[in-house]
Amino acid sequence: MNDKYITFPFIKEGKILENAPLAGMTLRSASSMRFRWNEENPHRDEFLKTLTDKTFVPVELIHSHIVYDIKNASDSKNLQGDGLITTNKSLVPTVTVADCMPIFLWEENKGLFGIVHSGWKGTGIAAEAIKLANKNYGTKTEDFCLILGPHIKDCCYIVNKERADYFAENFTPDCVRPLEDGGSCFCGGRGLPVSWNNGNGPLYRLSLLKANLSLLQKAGVKRENINVIDECTCCNEDFGSNRRETAFSGTANNFTVQAAFINL
Repeated sequence: MNDKYITFPFIKEGKILENAPLAGMTLRSASSMRFRWNEENPHRDEFLKTLTDKTFVPVELIHSHIVYDIKNASDSKNLQGDGLITTNKSLVPTVTVADCMPIFLWEENKGLFGIVHSGWKGTGIAAEAIKLANKNYGTKTEDFCLILGPHIKDCCYIVNKERADYFAENFTPDCVRPLEDGGSCFCGGRGLPVSWNNGNGPLYRLSLLKANLSLLQKAGVKRENINVIDECTCCNEDFGSNRRETAFSGTANNFTVQAAFINL
């Protein structure tokens, strides 16, 4: 781990791939990587330039299942969505995250790589990225290698019954479990209150990891080709966290947005 960013390896058949793209994510110490087409963030631009001289290609996130196939840097200009795929080695597809899961994709036969932003609304977007790649490039789902990056885990992600039911019905019942009596968001042992979620109804712990693993394996991705990064962004203060930082600051939207990127 660098003091400003962290990288993760791709695996295939359970073994680290040596010639795969570099999958990375900035840390809270790098400060905010917030991105909007109508905003300027010179700190983000300057920091990303220190990582590589290639062109970072962003997309403005909208918590969707929309993925774009980009050939050139200009292809994503002013686009809104939550994922990018490409075979152009001069490009560095980039999304922003802050508790949502970054998912990195690599298919070595076609040299295709990409990244998606998968929050609760976007769960399933990784499968959409693979479908798009299969359609446009003739890739095969079973040849993909994926990294499921740091995100808010079920130790801290507590939701109401409506959201729990949605995930149980659409992904797998195993991804939700009732909140234990007296349970809270662990947040590294500090125990955040969860009253903002309950609406006086029952609460549940939600695992975005189990939901994504279930849908990816159903789609045909091999489990031994999926590298799971075992870090909770809410617990680990090296990462920015919407839930942790907003709760302790008492101010909405006062949290550190991170950039997740993939560089071949």
